[in-house]
Amino acid sequence: MSKFFDYFPPPRFLEMPYIGLNITPSAVRFIEIIKGKAGFEVGSYGEKKFKETTELLPALEELRDKNKIKFVKASLPDDKAYVFNLEVPDASEAEIHAFIEFHLEENIPLALEETIFDYHLINPKNAIVSALPKIVASEYVEILQKANLIPTSFLIDSQAIAKAVVKDGDAGTYLIVHIDYTRTEFSVVSEQYVQFNSTLPVGAENFTAAVSKQFNLSEEEARTMKKEKGFLKSKDNTDLFFALISTASVIKDEIERIYSYWHTHTDRGQVVNREKIKKILLVGKDAAILGFKEYLTESVRTEIDIANVWVNTLNYDEYIPPIEASDALNFATAIGLALPK
Repeated sequence: MSKFFDYFPPPRFLEMPYIGLNITPSAVRFIEIIKGKAGFEVGSYGEKKFKETTELLPALEELRDKNKIKFVKASLPDDKAYVFNLEVPDASEAEIHAFIEFHLEENIPLALEETIFDYHLINPKNAIVSALPKIVASEYVEILQKANLIPTSFLIDSQAIAKAVVKDGDAGTYLIVHIDYTRTEFSVVSEQYVQFNSTLPVGAENFTAAVSKQFNLSEEEARTMKKEKGFLKSKDNTDLFFALISTASVIKDEIERIYSYWHTHTDRGQVVNREKIKKILLVGKDAAILGFKEYLTESVRTEIDIANVWVNTLNYDEYIPPIEASDALNFATAIGLALPK
């Protein structure tokens, strides 16, 4: 199995905090999970937004210096990754690895020599394979090294989010919809592993831009209106509702496409027998816009809920995290990364 995703395991005698670092095209976020009296608690955390890729390194350096970060568990981009299910022989790890290498190019549009991959067995004969172009992985290692940060492991965005929002031991099937600033990531999680992923270049800032254009508002004013009124249907809110629908309908259509694909996909002419998606989990601050969940519920054929990003981290009866609930939805990837394996 490729060791890249466990990139630089630290010496066991080092007692280090668990720090998850989420790198996106428009922001970096980190969160520190520490052991407290009631179990896990939140230590330091932060976010730095930027508009140009040249601002990524300074953003990482600022977070590093301000919070004294050194070792991180980092994210890799979903839109550059491939996830697929492969039937494998009941064999040794080395033989399974060789088998996946042989069949890799049948499943992804990359040459073997250009690819790194990892896999997890969900049963003795089935593996979930995650693959990424080597050049992408190298770019992430390089930027972290330039920022004097040491990666101890990597996870694809969707895998990290699944760790955060699907309760440990829950083998059910979920469709996770993550609305970030500039993109929306979709992943189907079953038996605790991501088994399908896709990305749309549409996100929270598209909602903001639509409101800004409709009402001739600044970005900050548009975000405030979006937050306060959202998708609420009323005579006074009609213009805002239809401004938001232009973006929301694209996300809704992709949810319906994935839902249909998951339940009707064929392999060599045979319908794949998959467990039905039991719930759609929404992640990202804009996923909690007033009325958005209800808008989706009108046409989507299964239960929809806002994800609990702390389900595997803490108990609200014993500890209240310092991050507001809506803001925490933007930290799902970082939280999943920060959780111990």
